[in-house]
Amino acid sequence: MRNLLYSAHWRMVVILLIAFAGRLYRLQSQSIWFDEGWSAFAAVQPTLRDAITADPTNPPLYYTLLNISTSGFGDSVFALRIISVFLGLLVIPLSYQLAHRLFGKSTGLYAALLATFSPLLLWASQEARMYSLLAVLTLIAAIAWHQLINREYLLAWIILWSSELALLYAHNTGPVIVLWLNMVTFLFWIHRHSPHHPSWRLWMVGQIAVGLFWSPWFITRFLDLQQANSTVNSPPQINFALFSRIWQAFWTGPWEMVGHVDTIVALSGIALVIAVIIIPWRQATIRWLMLHVGISIFGLLLGLTILGNEMHGRYQVMITPFLLVAIGAGIARTRLVQFRLVILGLFGLIFFVSLQAAQNPLYGHDDTRAIVDYYRASLNADDTVLAWSYADRYELAYYWDRMNVTANRVTLPEGADFDTIQPLLPESGRVALNVWYTQRADFRGMMSCILGHGTRNVPEKFVTYGMENQLYDADRSPLAERHSAEFTFLDGFTTIAQVTAITEFPVSTADRAVCVPVEIRTLTTLDVDLKAVVIVRNHLHQEIARADAVFAQADQRTSSQVVVGSMLTAFPLLRLPYGTPPGEYDVVMRIYDETRMPSGYDVLSADGTQRTKDLLLGQWHVVPGASWSTTNRETDLPSAVDLLVNDSLRLIAHNMTQETTQSVNGGMINPAFLWRGDGALPELLLQAEDESWQIIIPPSIDSPHDDVTLDWRNAQIPLDAPAGDAFVKLPNGAIIARYHIEELPAIYERPDVDLLLDDVIPGVGTLEGLRIHEESFRLETPLEVTLLWRADETPDESYTVFAQLLNQDGILIAQSDSIPAQGTRPTTGWRRGEYIIDTHQLRFNDNAAPGPATLIVGMYESISGTRVILDESGTDFLSLPVQIEIR
Repeated sequence: MRNLLYSAHWRMVVILLIAFAGRLYRLQSQSIWFDEGWSAFAAVQPTLRDAITADPTNPPLYYTLLNISTSGFGDSVFALRIISVFLGLLVIPLSYQLAHRLFGKSTGLYAALLATFSPLLLWASQEARMYSLLAVLTLIAAIAWHQLINREYLLAWIILWSSELALLYAHNTGPVIVLWLNMVTFLFWIHRHSPHHPSWRLWMVGQIAVGLFWSPWFITRFLDLQQANSTVNSPPQINFALFSRIWQAFWTGPWEMVGHVDTIVALSGIALVIAVIIIPWRQATIRWLMLHVGISIFGLLLGLTILGNEMHGRYQVMITPFLLVAIGAGIARTRLVQFRLVILGLFGLIFFVSLQAAQNPLYGHDDTRAIVDYYRASLNADDTVLAWSYADRYELAYYWDRMNVTANRVTLPEGADFDTIQPLLPESGRVALNVWYTQRADFRGMMSCILGHGTRNVPEKFVTYGMENQLYDADRSPLAERHSAEFTFLDGFTTIAQVTAITEFPVSTADRAVCVPVEIRTLTTLDVDLKAVVIVRNHLHQEIARADAVFAQADQRTSSQVVVGSMLTAFPLLRLPYGTPPGEYDVVMRIYDETRMPSGYDVLSADGTQRTKDLLLGQWHVVPGASWSTTNRETDLPSAVDLLVNDSLRLIAHNMTQETTQSVNGGMINPAFLWRGDGALPELLLQAEDESWQIIIPPSIDSPHDDVTLDWRNAQIPLDAPAGDAFVKLPNGAIIARYHIEELPAIYERPDVDLLLDDVIPGVGTLEGLRIHEESFRLETPLEVTLLWRADETPDESYTVFAQLLNQDGILIAQSDSIPAQGTRPTTGWRRGEYIIDTHQLRFNDNAAPGPATLIVGMYESISGTRVILDESGTDFLSLPVQIEIR
């Protein structure tokens, strides 16, 4: 009896009981998520035929088994996942069998233990998906294959062919295992110098038969997989980081944890070292086994690259048992019992650390259950939930009726453009937009723009793990008409894109948002993602609102993923700041990318003669009638106050601070005030403490205004103001801001320079000289250039100086853009006749290479980016007479 108790069979029973308990632990705790939603949908189909055709993107074997299972056990979360639990349990004795046949009973027990405490196999056992089934079938195929290379008999052939066919009908990665079996068989024949064992004739007949039985699925479904389940092609990037993640995934449960839990990263590194040390590489069987692992991973990466899908740990579930068998063989051959226990303890520690880390919601399922409960509590029968998908969102559908949600649910077809989406939108009621982070179905933000257009309130957000909801009011408006346009954007002298359509701006009150779709055509091959930033400017040319959006096609492919001539659209949504008064507001757009040209590409004027950064889209005509006090928005002015001006007006916020602000003579101040009431806005006083000078700051609004009014003003400290303190005061004498003014000395004698110049920038000043310390420069260090300007007058505009190096082909290789004197001497503070020393550090870009270069200098409006024209021919830069050699 004692020998029986400690026999391998009883040990396996104990191992399986432990594994069963572990796989039942928290089985129902997580919500059904998107992929499991497909399983739930197939499980409740009325017939097996319906279950087989339920998912157009995955083969039907698992769904058939699940449909049969739920007909007896129901479709609760527990019932949907219990079949994976049993399949996961079956992996353990199969791992034992493979290890036992290859290396002996002791290795089998260690392999079974490692499989029991494998984080990845545990994860797969708790998913209502087919990954544990894949592991079972792969192990059966491997056992049959190893039987055939030792001794052929009919049952082994039948088991091999059946498992291959089952793999092909279990998951789209099944062909990887079939190709793996064929490849290792071919290598085995080469190794044995004979194709007769196993028989090549039987092998070929069997593979042809398997292929014929699989051909219906291959022809009707498999060939279309690349376009079937995702609009975005995201193949794995083959690099060291990917292989590091693949190794970590063997010791991690959820893929989302890979690389994010430092303890697991460290432990997986230790596991790699131990595996390399203990695996008995000298044994031919081990080398064959690890060849299986390597070929399978290679096949996976190749298949995912062809299909355009990202790597995920779920694809490694079917490979994991082979790695564990190899490690089990190493443990079994370790002589010291203490060392065996240490190794087993390490893998046990990895398991429990992974199990504990997996409790973090960040690494769990998308919490569909929580967001559907939000819909139940927040929406009614007049409201509609919109959700993107290439089919129905079955995970939402699973909980919809169970939680008695009364709102309507509409699935938006992934990859559809505005013309297809518009008829699906409800005409009344609130709209809840479901945003699933994993899915890149609306990367360009089209729905947020469309649903937000005309609304007064910012959408209410509800966020749960994996997704969020944006709830839009029912007061949205239809989009304005687009009109054709032709504006060309350039990178240096290369045309990159052309704006082809712009949306007209409606007449509206300031509290309503405006969606501004912009369409472009690519004119060259791009390796960056172009974006649009749409900016609203007030009468002082100050930016008061902006919205960014990426240019993309309806299938979400961006400019770096499309061919020349493709049409892309961006969907910025603009909201004016709280309290914006009625008036005319310029709306401009810049096209930029985040890496190469973050400041924006140049755009040619309509007549093609002038470059600027800003393209004028139109004017936003804002009319009275905004009701700011009834919106869910607040001001972003930092200083909240409550100062009574008169019986019909109060100052409630401004952008100044009670602390003393440093400034200089000629400096600009740009105060902003938020008033409540319908009274006339007062003049303010900027006054020196000693009353040696004062400036009236008039209101920006003369006409009637809304109940809450944002008031932008500006004033310039006198150019001749002496050092001292100054205040901004209300009419009643209340001080709302303090300034300390430093007197900025003027230079009226020309400093020494290396090269005298006399180049005029009309309306600004004259470039009098240049200083360059060397004539030969290295690419590793910036080029320092000092410009000497003489102020001819005090411009109303602030100009930015650009200094650029061009190579022999006219390509930009280095540049510096800044307000003169590193931002300390804006042109609005220049005094006639003074000299300004303006030093620039020109930094080289990726186009730079050794050779001669030309230095050019010019100015552009700091706000719009429009260059200053120097002469009647339209020249907008000075080419300086200096020879520069780049080494």
